Amino acid sequence: MTRRSFAELDCSLALAAEYLADKWVMVILRNAFNGMKRFDDFYTHLGVSSKVLAARLKALTDAEILYRREVAGDKRAVEYKLTPKGLELFPLLVFMGQWADRWWPPKGGPRSTVCERANGLPVQDVVVLSASGTVVTAKDAMIRQRKVGASKALQTMHAILAQRAEKSVKF
Repeated sequence: MTRRSFAELDCSLALAAEYLADKWVMVILRNAFNGMKRFDDFYTHLGVSSKVLAARLKALTDAEILYRREVAGDKRAVEYKLTPKGLELFPLLVFMGQWADRWWPPKGGPRSTVCERANGLPVQDVVVLSASGTVVTAKDAMIRQRKVGASKALQTMHAILAQRAEKSVKF
């Protein structure tokens, strides 16, 4: 089965999923955030096939989430490092780890804790905050379409939901 590309879909979340929604991508990014740079190190640690690893690293470099650079003094060796775009994924990875520990907690306590380098203190849980600084949950939020540049995918979704609501009205 051919995997459908979301690259041209007019939806921010689908576009992010195009580049990030893969289990190997997530663990490659986890390792990159922890300082791993070399193909051989990713390969050894992850136990992924070299073909899959090469494809994911290429996709991440093509998306400018990682960049590839040759290692001085070793013509065969290259390093993969996070770009500014890749570094912005930090809250996503922290949230995913916190979420997994909340919903699938190990018996011995959290698997790891993200801490500040400067003082060793754990970071707070990742949450969504309102403009005034209060926590906003899914029940408190809605996605509003923009007048200019509105997502066609979002418009279609809202139309389907409105049509369903009209059909379910009981008199």
